[in-house]
Amino acid sequence: MLFEIMVKEQEEKQEQVENESPAQLVGRKEVAPIAKHPVQHGINGGINAINFFDEKQLVAAENFLTKVMRSDKGGIKSVNDGLAVLMRAQDLQLPFSTCIEHIHVINGKTGVDIHIVKALLSRAGCTWRCLKDYQPLYEYTDGINVYIDGSFPEYVVRCVNQKEAEEKAKIDISNNNTDNIYVYPVKWYQDFNGNMYKDYQLNTKSFGIGINRQQIAEIAKSGKTPVYRIPNKPVDFVTEYEITRIVNGKEITAKGHFSYSEAMQAEMFEKDTYKKYPRILIGHRAFTYAAREVASDILFGVMETTELKIVAGRELSDNDIASVEDVEAIEI
Repeated sequence: MLFEIMVKEQEEKQEQVENESPAQLVGRKEVAPIAKHPVQHGINGGINAINFFDEKQLVAAENFLTKVMRSDKGGIKSVNDGLAVLMRAQDLQLPFSTCIEHIHVINGKTGVDIHIVKALLSRAGCTWRCLKDYQPLYEYTDGINVYIDGSFPEYVVRCVNQKEAEEKAKIDISNNNTDNIYVYPVKWYQDFNGNMYKDYQLNTKSFGIGINRQQIAEIAKSGKTPVYRIPNKPVDFVTEYEITRIVNGKEITAKGHFSYSEAMQAEMFEKDTYKKYPRILIGHRAFTYAAREVASDILFGVMETTELKIVAGRELSDNDIASVEDVEAIEI
């Protein structure tokens, strides 16, 4: 282990200085002594066991981090960043060798990537499942109002098409039942200039729906804009995770939800990486929300790396792009 070797070297240098005569000490730079503690291995040993209030141990840690920086391992850019990662590793009881690759310092704050979040939850015996994986949401209508799939009021009943909705509504009216509203998918159309319309945006005075070339030609001759049917377009996408944990014999469950529209409101798509990988990054946010809800005592409020970078206005890197489902929890 590099840190243990550095500790030994520092001790040998200190012993050499202590045994030299005053004449030999002239012109020699002062060697900061370090504590002569046996080096331990594992999470609670080695550099993880350093006492930040012991100046000798702190000097050895700084020398070690300087060598780590030269290797460019983990992207540590300064000794102070390395110390911040080390302190977070101690808080989370994680091996420093893992943390320098998965914990990042951004504007003075440490953020952990999705690998660390999953590892901490796994260690605590948490289980999770994806309830919605970037599920598309569509618009529905009763002919008057528009409703978004996934957020229907309890009195709204989904139907396959307009005909089914109207038939069910007639039956309710004949039975003096006005409790339910029956909705059907909003249809989408497109003109020959590439403009898209929803069926409630069309009016018979300005538009005509054609299903073949002959109809389209006749509509154009009449002075109307011909449009044709296209597949329905989703108006939103949502990802949702459920995480379960046993605490004192009691099962606790939390759900994390995040959507494309929420990302838009938060101006996340100003970042190129978010534009390229919306499904993955929206999944990160949904999973992290659920994790914080059910395991705040494990995560200590730490932010997930992509979340912290966006808050800080930083660009995301390729290393940040890893699907929650594809990521294996690192061993800790």
